[in-house]
Amino acid sequence: MNRNTYLLLAAIAILLSCHRSPSEKYKPGYTMVEQSKIIGDTAYYSIDLQYPSFASTNKAANSSLDVLNKRLETFLDTATRYYWGTDPEGARKIVAEAGMRGKYELMNRYEVLRKDEDFISIKFETYSYALGAHGFTGINTFNFDVKTAEFLKITDFVNLSMPENQDILNTLLQKYFENPKQCFDKQPTAGIRFEKFGVTHENLIFYYEAYELGAYYCGAATIKIPISALKEAGIWKWEETGGENKPT
Repeated sequence: MNRNTYLLLAAIAILLSCHRSPSEKYKPGYTMVEQSKIIGDTAYYSIDLQYPSFASTNKAANSSLDVLNKRLETFLDTATRYYWGTDPEGARKIVAEAGMRGKYELMNRYEVLRKDEDFISIKFETYSYALGAHGFTGINTFNFDVKTAEFLKITDFVNLSMPENQDILNTLLQKYFENPKQCFDKQPTAGIRFEKFGVTHENLIFYYEAYELGAYYCGAATIKIPISALKEAGIWKWEETGGENKPT
């Protein structure tokens, strides 16, 4: 192999390394395992829960990841009370005593929006039915700093310290809000206490459950604001350097 060919191959290798996909570029030093809990009683209720669990061979990272794992498990352990207003035994008694033909249902599905060495963003969709007119799908998100073992708020990513910044965010929400059938009759907004958000490498995502922006039949709404647009507007706070993430 002559010198020019060697230099060409070396240049190609460097170019490819600079264009790795986000999942390759930010490959985390921990593993993720899908967990599944299926609890069923065909006469009274059914529970089908899926969720992720994280672990690391690094002691400090594993201790931090346990904080996230426990939060996810605690949420699901209390989900029947939150969504049904009772526990499985209470659901059984209600169905049996009322002589109802239906059954209580609870199903959780998840999406890992991002998992880097230092940051994990997860979306839960929890469908519940408690013998009403229809079921309901709740949305919850978990944005976790692995280094500090803390759950992050919207204000860790977006600077909302000034009223004009709040106006900028709401303007961007309305700009990227997709409502092609004009079913939703409310404009989306988000303040410092907004909780249902997720983060990918490209977007800050806002989730609105059914009823929040329109009638139930309109369903939920998802708004993706490009991080580049937030940076251009001057309200983005989260720094990224070589896969490390931290609020400024």
